[in-house]
Amino acid sequence: MRIPALAAALLLAALPAMAQVTATPASTGGVNLYPQIAGEADLRLFSLSTTSATDRRQRGTNIFARGEIATGLFLSPEWSIQNVIHIEPVGETEPNGGTAAFRYQAAYIEELRLDWRPTQRLSLYGGKFSAPFGRGHHDFPGLLLDVRAHEVYLIRESLGFGGTATVISDARFGEHDISAAVFGFDTSFLSETAFTRERCCERDFERFSRNTRRQGGAGNTGQMDSFVLAIDGDKMPFLPNTSYHLSLLSRGTGVDGTKRETGLAAGLRHEITWNRDLRTLLFAEFVQFRGAGGNPREAGPEILDDFGGSTGRFDEVTASERRRFTTVGAQTRSGPWRATIGLQRDERKRTENPVPRATYAEVSVGRDLPLNFRLDVGYQHTVGGEAKDDKQDAVIAVLGWRARF
Repeated sequence: MRIPALAAALLLAALPAMAQVTATPASTGGVNLYPQIAGEADLRLFSLSTTSATDRRQRGTNIFARGEIATGLFLSPEWSIQNVIHIEPVGETEPNGGTAAFRYQAAYIEELRLDWRPTQRLSLYGGKFSAPFGRGHHDFPGLLLDVRAHEVYLIRESLGFGGTATVISDARFGEHDISAAVFGFDTSFLSETAFTRERCCERDFERFSRNTRRQGGAGNTGQMDSFVLAIDGDKMPFLPNTSYHLSLLSRGTGVDGTKRETGLAAGLRHEITWNRDLRTLLFAEFVQFRGAGGNPREAGPEILDDFGGSTGRFDEVTASERRRFTTVGAQTRSGPWRATIGLQRDERKRTENPVPRATYAEVSVGRDLPLNFRLDVGYQHTVGGEAKDDKQDAVIAVLGWRARF
């Protein structure tokens, strides 16, 4: 698909959002009218100024945008078409002491699915979606906590079908849902990326112009042989203001892999109400992957000739990996004000080409502003990542805007 065709596809996907501006009211005299359109935009502008870093190329200011435009065309009370367009940078930027703005920005269709809700306690869907594994990418507060969760363990580009059933809804025991999805990795035209369109797989980019089998990765098998099973619960009188999420993931072996990837996720949220205006949200999530990435085959040590000289060839090794990603944090809100503290740790134990543990600590304060805007500013300290002794300090400002249509 060429760029004009891709732009047309994104435009068609975004039509419900633009139609919202002039849409007539959804009901008259208390009677719902169909079809109807609803939408929500959540957009954020980031300024990340790295004041000190072991790698001098990382110093400087990086300005970028992230966000989502979600729309729904409701054909009836039971049937709807749901769509999400995601905006983010898809490549790493090194300011190198200067300021880099909106480098490698891209947009793509993250979800486009048909939803069917035959009863109030059952919903089914098919199409392109993000599998229900983990929840931090959706609801972590703060500056970059949800961004890292999004990058590490959001199971997106999923093409298949799934559903959610409310199995318990009782005043004594709370409400508990079971979700399941069966899917494959999307390499169709729906995976086309707009704006930044890097060819696969010449450089280390998060996304290319279009997903292909050649790029490999867990679940990229050309078949619907991956699945997620999850359970969520809340409204429990014996655990007031508490919710949980548990999920199991299994993804097929890609062209560069040697085994299936298995993932586990466990999340917990609890809110403490101090008075009518003051409350504190405690949140935590733990995610583990075994056979992370499918234990891919990678380039290993260089093959030397009989005299110890270079041959220009490299041995092939299998990188067995177990990856753990942990988040803990708290946010206190008072009216329009909020303060957030969070800690994340990314541990990758590999048999080949080891990657040092990375730890991220951030603190921030923010305030809701008029016209659905919000502003958060804070500080982040990073240890590890590319090398064990790497350290970075950054000042971050985020201007957000969120509205429903």
